[in-house]
Amino acid sequence: MKDLSNFTIIIPCITFKDVKKSITNIRKVYNKTKIIVCLNKKVKNKNNKDKNLKLIYTHLKGIGAKRNLAVKSAKTKYLAFIDSDAYPSNGWLENSLKYLNKREIGIIAGPHMDPKIQNFSEDIVGQVKKSLIITMNPSLQKTNNLKPKIVSFMPSCNWIMSKKNFIKFGYMDSKMLRNEDWDFVYNRMNRKKNKLLYNPKSMIYHENANIFHFIKKRFLYGYFMWPILRQINFKNFYFYLIFLFVLFLLSFPLNLYFEDYKNFYLFILALYTSTVIIETIRVSKNFFNTPLIFFILILANISPGFGILAGLLNFNKE
Repeated sequence: MKDLSNFTIIIPCITFKDVKKSITNIRKVYNKTKIIVCLNKKVKNKNNKDKNLKLIYTHLKGIGAKRNLAVKSAKTKYLAFIDSDAYPSNGWLENSLKYLNKREIGIIAGPHMDPKIQNFSEDIVGQVKKSLIITMNPSLQKTNNLKPKIVSFMPSCNWIMSKKNFIKFGYMDSKMLRNEDWDFVYNRMNRKKNKLLYNPKSMIYHENANIFHFIKKRFLYGYFMWPILRQINFKNFYFYLIFLFVLFLLSFPLNLYFEDYKNFYLFILALYTSTVIIETIRVSKNFFNTPLIFFILILANISPGFGILAGLLNFNKE
């Protein structure tokens, strides 16, 4: 067995209840690896028999701020970041070892697959996430049958890296409540000329939210993306496109005054609807669920755009 004593698994959360299931599943795979949980609420009647589990209590709300605090407390050479609603597969850490000491590699990231057991709402969200209009590079994030390769971005629910690199990149932006991983990759790691390696063998299982919370998270994703979008960058093209489409949808009153614009408006709507129908058919596992998936795809696709608009209006007041 490979030596994993140089790893610390870092999990940010709000309460210990949020992370309890994740820790239980981690211990099934890594029973002695160090874990640091950074949380807001203290555990009542704590009876922690796990000597390699450390709980850090903080008033900090942002995921990035909590991770920074945990990293400063970590004594190991390597760090593994995972979310409180996720757990690793066998070989998650071991399969990253051969890449960790390569100079150009800043972060190793792997896919986050759906758990085998889900309720109806979670399963619907899992299918929606496999759509090209919802997830950037779903073939990377939701499958593990590709070869390792350099990619532009992968979410931080499954990152493995050295503590040295985390510090070199300048930690995460502690002021950001969301999207801190986007900022960390594009505004910090890339400036140091390091790269993000996608490794399909470093896989985790990530639970899906229910439909309501998924749409809410998508809106907030857009809302807190605005500070990043103010820095004009082609890498943010996907979000600019969603924002522009939402502005286009809100321009429907112009149809009452301009016949040519009405024809253009209807053409774009027809094109968009056709795209959503194609994606609905592609990701649906059950024909009877296609109407619901069609509806959720539209909501999930445009909600970040409305979030960006709300963020623009709110952040400009400050």
